[in-house]
Amino acid sequence: MHGVKRVLDIGSGTGLLALMQAQKAHSLTAFELEKITAVELTHSGAQEARKNFSASPWSESLELIEQDIQGFAEENYSKQAGYDLIISNPPFFIDHSPTQQSDGLRNVARHTDTLSYDDLCCSMKQLITKEGSIYLLLPVVSIAVFSSISKRHNLSLLAVTEISESEKHPAKVALLWLKPAEEGVEPILKKDLIYKFGPDSNHTPIVKDYLKNYLLRYSDGL
Repeated sequence: MHGVKRVLDIGSGTGLLALMQAQKAHSLTAFELEKITAVELTHSGAQEARKNFSASPWSESLELIEQDIQGFAEENYSKQAGYDLIISNPPFFIDHSPTQQSDGLRNVARHTDTLSYDDLCCSMKQLITKEGSIYLLLPVVSIAVFSSISKRHNLSLLAVTEISESEKHPAKVALLWLKPAEEGVEPILKKDLIYKFGPDSNHTPIVKDYLKNYLLRYSDGL
């Protein structure tokens, strides 16, 4: 997070990713963070996020906006310097009818009815700084579609890290890293695969390294 001053969490839900970024930033000896803005569409999610932010040690670094990201992007485009880092775990399913379940927040969060990949990419392009980075968690089956859409919005996909439970399981989700496209530069896509658990059913060393800023048991090394 070195050099990152302004962070945007799109579709924050209960605020978990925003809180993790705040925890990571404040764990650094010298952090430059000014503000983490979490945008959440659903009222129930926004209410929960506000409570979680207020109860955290980093409440002064966090703000919650209850709004759709499309409207937020239109209102804030060209009004400010933009965000150095955008994170999101966007809706999962495309062209599927929402399941009939009582959990409205979960239902909205897992479908693209309220936020298409095209709208997401358009909003991120409007809000990211020229040198900023975007990190998304997406289903593996959606990568090709999302990559095509993001390219139309001049966002370059630089890395895809697929995440599998173990060597016995196929990867279902992936972490994508994107940046604003540079004119005349064709990006080289880096692909990787990590396993969450090893043969001993414990977290693998690479997962421990990812979690060391959030879990005390991993903070002093592997």
